[in-house]
Amino acid sequence: MKTMQYDIGLTFGIEAAKGQFITGYEPGSQYVPVAEANYRFDKGVLRDLMVWWNMNLAGVNKDGMYLFGPTGAGKSAALVNFCALLNIPMYEKTIYEGMEFDVLMGRTEIVGGDTVFMYGVVPLAMGAENEPGILVLNEIDRADDAVLTGLYEVLAGRPLVLDAAGHHVVKADDAFCFAATGNTNMAGASDDYSNANKQDLAFVDRFWKVSVGYPEKEVEVGILKSVVPDLSDELCEKMVDVANDIRNLHTEGENRIPLTMSTRTLLRWGNMTKAYHGFSRAIEDSPIAYALDRALLNVADRPTRAAIIEVAELHIGDAWTSVSAQAATGNGGKSFND
Repeated sequence: MKTMQYDIGLTFGIEAAKGQFITGYEPGSQYVPVAEANYRFDKGVLRDLMVWWNMNLAGVNKDGMYLFGPTGAGKSAALVNFCALLNIPMYEKTIYEGMEFDVLMGRTEIVGGDTVFMYGVVPLAMGAENEPGILVLNEIDRADDAVLTGLYEVLAGRPLVLDAAGHHVVKADDAFCFAATGNTNMAGASDDYSNANKQDLAFVDRFWKVSVGYPEKEVEVGILKSVVPDLSDELCEKMVDVANDIRNLHTEGENRIPLTMSTRTLLRWGNMTKAYHGFSRAIEDSPIAYALDRALLNVADRPTRAAIIEVAELHIGDAWTSVSAQAATGNGGKSFND
């Protein structure tokens, strides 16, 4: 794989960074993810990813990168878009309860009558097929000890021996990096994430630890407006206010609600509000309320539903209960395009 230099300012949309460069790869690898339209990096997280990647390539650092934070904050998305914009191959797997270590290594299959070993994400990321890149394990704080123990040698940069492939040895390419995401700081289960496991200190010690939160209000309003431009500026701000209050109800106080609103859910709510806008008389309900039911509330228990509706009514105002298309814009009776 051939490297190339990318202008940080032009690549990541940072005006002040124009003329500064970071190493990536020439386009062509099938393992490079697709960049998300309208995605915006948190500048702090992006800075950490750039420095971590650059130090790994230079051989100065071979620690992993652990991004942790609340559900839907954009931890995986940060890695996906970083790899996409620099054309870095990315090998992603989400940890699930009871998953065995061999799932990450690979498996044997019968192909045309022959037994063939198919590489898993770990040897692929290390360069088994000559396209090394970043290994991303999502929800790693749910992993069993047996899985994490098997990854020690990988994190340490030692060769990987694939027993199922006849003791085939895979040596990590210099470009190999290990990243992971999770909801907790690896200290174990919390009130919000009961499935998380406390991880061994020796494993935790091998990572940079970077906290990822939800976007600032003005950033999230801009994201919502760019994805659903027909929504008025006023309504976009009110919807983000609703999202932030729901997040606070989820994380603060004694009577926390089990649901939260990720940026992903917020965008779904905005898109559905626009889509239902033209059918307000047919559904005989406020497009905003009707859309929120389908974007989030239909899986809520009664107390949670009541708490979220109270928040929505507070911020959205009359448009929350109005069936009229004009009121659904939240912009004083103006149309979506005003």
